[in-house]
Amino acid sequence: VDVGVVHFTPLVQPQIQQPFKLVEKVVRNVFQFRRKHCHKGLGKLFPEARRDELTQEMMQKADVDPMLRPTQLTIPHIRALTEAYAHLCVHNPGLFSYEFREELRLKHLGKNKHTPVEMLMDSTQSAPLPC
Repeated sequence: VDVGVVHFTPLVQPQIQQPFKLVEKVVRNVFQFRRKHCHKGLGKLFPEARRDELTQEMMQKADVDPMLRPTQLTIPHIRALTEAYAHLCVHNPGLFSYEFREELRLKHLGKNKHTPVEMLMDSTQSAPLPC
Protein backbone atom coordinates (compact mmCIF):
# COMPACT_ATOMS: atom_id res chain seq x y z
CA VAL A 1 0.00 0.00 0.00
CA ASP A 2 1.38 3.37 -1.02
CA VAL A 3 0.54 6.29 1.23
CA GLY A 4 1.25 9.96 0.75
CA VAL A 5 0.59 13.18 2.61
CA VAL A 6 -0.43 16.29 0.74
CA HIS A 7 -0.21 19.75 2.26
CA PHE A 8 -2.09 22.60 0.59
CA THR A 9 -0.95 26.16 1.09
CA PRO A 10 -3.46 28.84 0.07
CA LEU A 11 -2.31 31.37 -2.49
CA VAL A 12 -1.59 34.85 -1.14
CA GLN A 13 -3.71 36.28 -3.96
CA PRO A 14 -6.65 33.99 -4.93
CA GLN A 15 -7.06 33.28 -8.63
CA ILE A 16 -10.78 34.07 -8.41
CA GLN A 17 -11.62 37.45 -6.88
CA GLN A 18 -15.14 36.60 -5.70
CA PRO A 19 -16.52 35.65 -2.27
CA PHE A 20 -15.90 32.02 -1.38
CA LYS A 21 -19.64 31.25 -0.99
CA LEU A 22 -20.30 32.42 -4.55
CA VAL A 23 -17.38 30.42 -6.00
CA GLU A 24 -18.44 27.35 -4.02
CA LYS A 25 -22.04 27.61 -5.26
CA VAL A 26 -21.00 27.89 -8.91
CA VAL A 27 -18.47 25.04 -8.69
CA ARG A 28 -20.88 22.80 -6.76
CA ASN A 29 -23.57 23.31 -9.40
CA VAL A 30 -21.21 22.81 -12.33
CA PHE A 31 -19.88 19.53 -10.97
CA GLN A 32 -23.28 18.23 -9.89
CA PHE A 33 -23.67 16.70 -13.35
CA ARG A 34 -20.07 15.68 -14.07
CA ARG A 35 -20.82 13.77 -17.26
CA LYS A 36 -23.27 16.30 -18.70
CA HIS A 37 -22.43 19.54 -20.46
CA CYS A 38 -21.63 22.36 -18.04
CA HIS A 39 -24.74 24.38 -18.95
CA LYS A 40 -26.91 21.66 -17.35
CA GLY A 41 -25.49 22.19 -13.86
CA LEU A 42 -25.19 25.95 -14.24
CA GLY A 43 -28.87 26.11 -15.13
CA LYS A 44 -29.69 24.94 -11.61
CA LEU A 45 -28.40 28.29 -10.32
CA PHE A 46 -31.55 29.93 -11.68
CA PRO A 47 -35.31 29.63 -11.09
CA GLU A 48 -37.05 27.39 -13.60
CA ALA A 49 -39.08 30.26 -15.07
CA ARG A 50 -35.92 32.07 -16.27
CA ARG A 51 -33.44 29.18 -16.30
CA ASP A 52 -32.75 28.99 -20.05
CA GLU A 53 -32.52 32.77 -20.49
CA LEU A 54 -30.17 33.37 -17.53
CA THR A 55 -28.02 30.31 -18.25
CA GLN A 56 -27.48 31.46 -21.82
CA GLU A 57 -26.72 35.00 -20.66
CA MET A 58 -24.20 33.70 -18.10
CA MET A 59 -22.46 31.48 -20.66
CA GLN A 60 -22.23 34.38 -23.14
CA LYS A 61 -20.89 36.83 -20.54
CA ALA A 62 -18.29 34.29 -19.44
CA ASP A 63 -17.44 33.37 -23.06
CA VAL A 64 -17.47 29.68 -22.14
CA ASP A 65 -18.61 26.96 -24.53
CA PRO A 66 -21.79 25.48 -22.98
CA MET A 67 -20.95 22.10 -24.51
CA LEU A 68 -17.82 21.66 -22.38
CA ARG A 69 -18.02 19.06 -19.66
CA PRO A 70 -17.20 20.16 -16.10
CA THR A 71 -13.90 18.25 -16.12
CA GLN A 72 -12.81 20.24 -19.19
CA LEU A 73 -13.22 23.61 -17.47
CA THR A 74 -10.05 25.46 -16.49
CA ILE A 75 -9.49 27.97 -13.68
CA PRO A 76 -9.96 30.87 -16.15
CA HIS A 77 -13.30 29.32 -17.21
CA ILE A 78 -14.43 29.02 -13.58
CA ARG A 79 -13.27 32.59 -12.90
CA ALA A 80 -15.26 33.89 -15.87
CA LEU A 81 -18.34 31.91 -14.83
CA THR A 82 -18.21 33.18 -11.24
CA GLU A 83 -17.79 36.76 -12.44
CA ALA A 84 -20.74 36.37 -14.81
CA TYR A 85 -22.86 34.86 -12.02
CA ALA A 86 -21.88 37.68 -9.64
CA HIS A 87 -22.92 40.20 -12.31
CA LEU A 88 -26.29 38.48 -12.71
CA CYS A 89 -26.78 38.41 -8.93
CA VAL A 90 -26.21 42.17 -8.74
CA HIS A 91 -28.83 42.80 -11.44
CA ASN A 92 -31.32 40.20 -10.13
CA PRO A 93 -31.84 40.69 -6.37
CA GLY A 94 -32.50 37.46 -4.52
CA LEU A 95 -30.81 35.32 -7.15
CA PHE A 96 -27.87 34.33 -4.95
CA SER A 97 -30.20 32.98 -2.26
CA TYR A 98 -32.10 30.80 -4.79
CA GLU A 99 -31.73 27.03 -4.24
CA PHE A 100 -33.23 24.75 -6.88
CA ARG A 101 -33.70 21.94 -4.34
CA GLU A 102 -36.15 24.14 -2.43
CA GLU A 103 -38.15 24.72 -5.62
CA LEU A 104 -38.28 20.94 -6.19
CA ARG A 105 -39.33 20.31 -2.60
CA LEU A 106 -42.18 22.80 -2.84
CA LYS A 107 -43.35 21.26 -6.13
CA HIS A 108 -43.32 17.83 -4.52
CA LEU A 109 -45.29 19.08 -1.51
CA GLY A 110 -47.86 20.68 -3.79
CA LYS A 111 -48.47 17.39 -5.62
CA ASN A 112 -48.73 15.37 -2.43
CA LYS A 113 -52.12 15.24 -0.69
CA HIS A 114 -50.54 14.98 2.76
CA THR A 115 -49.52 17.96 4.84
CA PRO A 116 -45.76 18.54 5.18
CA VAL A 117 -45.75 17.22 8.78
CA GLU A 118 -47.62 14.06 7.79
CA MET A 119 -45.23 13.51 4.92
CA LEU A 120 -42.21 13.70 7.22
CA MET A 121 -43.71 11.43 9.86
CA ASP A 122 -43.17 7.69 9.80
CA SER A 123 -46.15 5.74 11.16
CA THR A 124 -43.88 3.87 13.60
CA GLN A 125 -42.14 6.94 15.00
CA SER A 126 -43.35 9.95 16.91
CA ALA A 127 -40.72 12.36 15.55
CA PRO A 128 -40.15 13.60 11.99
CA LEU A 129 -37.65 11.66 9.93
CA PRO A 130 -34.40 13.45 9.04
CA CYS A 131 -34.52 15.02 5.60
